[in-house]
Amino acid sequence: MQIRFTIDMAATAAYLKEYLAALPGSYLFTCRDGSIMTHSAYVKMWQSIVIKMNHAAGGTGAFPVISDLTAHIFRHNYCTNLCYQVPAISIKKIAQLMGDTEKMVLDVYNHIMDEKEDAAAVVNDILAV
Repeated sequence: MQIRFTIDMAATAAYLKEYLAALPGSYLFTCRDGSIMTHSAYVKMWQSIVIKMNHAAGGTGAFPVISDLTAHIFRHNYCTNLCYQVPAISIKKIAQLMGDTEKMVLDVYNHIMDEKEDAAAVVNDILAV
């Protein structure tokens, strides 16, 4: 089952800008007092995020729609969905959004773009002038 969320990019950008400006140091996620987050604090934070996502997707505590979602899986799915949007979004922009290099995006996700590629149709369109 695939769940799609609509994201208000302007609202998200505004929220993140405010969040980043309020950070007490260089760490993205910290405890309320600004100290480095412990593993158990991170696990609790991520569980809270999954619970909120589950609720937004129509699930409940007793009947979750989302389960076994890790931050790594979430990041991977996000990048995969971005790659399915090429050429509407560039590899360069995807890498920027992921905080990675274009090489990393191509090395890991190029198979997605290969699946969408139809080189024969493009060549036929160009030659059928």
